[in-house]
Amino acid sequence: MATRKVLSQLVRLNSSAVVRVAGRSIPRTRLYTTFTLPRQLSLPQRASNSSPHPDITHDTTESTRAAEIKDAKLIFNQAWKNIVDHYGIENIHLPREFIFLMGAPGSGKGTHTPSILRARGITNPPISVSQLLQAPECKELINQGQMISDRYVIEMILHAMLDCDPTVGVLVDGFPRTDIQVEALKLLHDRMTELRREFWNTDRRDQYPRPVFRICVLYVDEEISVQRQLARGRMIREHNVEVKKTGQGVIWDERVTDNDETLIRERYSIFKAHYGSLLKLSKMFPFHLINATGSIKEVLQIILKEFEYQSSLELDSDTFDSISHIPVATQIGIHARQDLISRLEHYQDTEPETLQKAIRFIDESVIPKVNRHAICGHVNVRTEDPQLGDDHFAAIVMDVLSERGYHVSMDKRMHHVPFRVDLKTGKIELDTHLIYLLTVEYPKHYIRPLEQKFK
Repeated sequence: MATRKVLSQLVRLNSSAVVRVAGRSIPRTRLYTTFTLPRQLSLPQRASNSSPHPDITHDTTESTRAAEIKDAKLIFNQAWKNIVDHYGIENIHLPREFIFLMGAPGSGKGTHTPSILRARGITNPPISVSQLLQAPECKELINQGQMISDRYVIEMILHAMLDCDPTVGVLVDGFPRTDIQVEALKLLHDRMTELRREFWNTDRRDQYPRPVFRICVLYVDEEISVQRQLARGRMIREHNVEVKKTGQGVIWDERVTDNDETLIRERYSIFKAHYGSLLKLSKMFPFHLINATGSIKEVLQIILKEFEYQSSLELDSDTFDSISHIPVATQIGIHARQDLISRLEHYQDTEPETLQKAIRFIDESVIPKVNRHAICGHVNVRTEDPQLGDDHFAAIVMDVLSERGYHVSMDKRMHHVPFRVDLKTGKIELDTHLIYLLTVEYPKHYIRPLEQKFK
């Protein structure tokens, strides 16, 4: 609700010569224009080998880049100042995890957004830039294949972020798109990091968590993008015709760009022009470039794999450094087989007699019970054999069983048995027995009942 209210206030900026921001009157000329045609910022081009002045080309590229960064700082700082003036710094509480979802037109962002939210446990509704920019002026520019000014987009997104539950993450659909928005995203990360340092030693430190930004880009080539959008337009039109004819169902919104191939290709060209901007983020944040050409199921599997928990990305660096020496469960068995073979070969070369004793113990005390319980896949072997009191002997037994495919663990327990009682003093003397418990597990076998076999 707060976002809509602020949106309506910003929409009215165009109709007045003097606007009010956070209760102050500001001449309109001082604001970054909200509704303007997009700046056509071409990506820096690599100097051609045939260029007669490569140094001049390089200098021009560097100066253009510096100008972009300067513009981004001015735009972001103005947007951030407006946010702080509106809410107060003490009320700035942003989520910790941000997923910025971008994609070529027709790549399936709307289809796959719920899957990404489930994979990351995000319960906040996604922030869709296209839904935020629903003012009539914005719609007119969007329908013409144009884009809205960066300052407007950045400020609206910040308002929407502050509308979220800050205890869980949030997904932002359709941002960043332009060079300036990319730079602004970096500035937002820096600003959140600065706030965390500023309030680290205060009682509000949890209000400013370490930000985790992840960039996800769904990619399809131009022809697939065009065909998907045209197909979507046909489906919506057919649906709406049927609803109007029968009077049953709900009319779906029609996108102007889904019915005009020229506009569709213009949208794709805008995405392609700004794709290089997105790639700059891959050097700073976790970057997921997903091939969205396949079926919905195939793309979903790629997304779920990409967004699996990764402690190195999500824990504070100090926390991760403290625990990173502990092997990850999924990786600990990678070299276990080779290590097991090396140990068995070592036993055979250096202590063949001990190895043979271990094998005899298995033949006499373990395998008979395994055979007896073959169907259930689990057996406990209890024994007082003193050989297992030698930890090295026990390790050889477990290695041999492991090599044969059994999962083995061993526990040593003390069992106290009374054997004498002093009737005068009441003193009880105990005889202590060491009992060794081997837990052996193996594949379970299922037996179908006879009546099922002949059905």
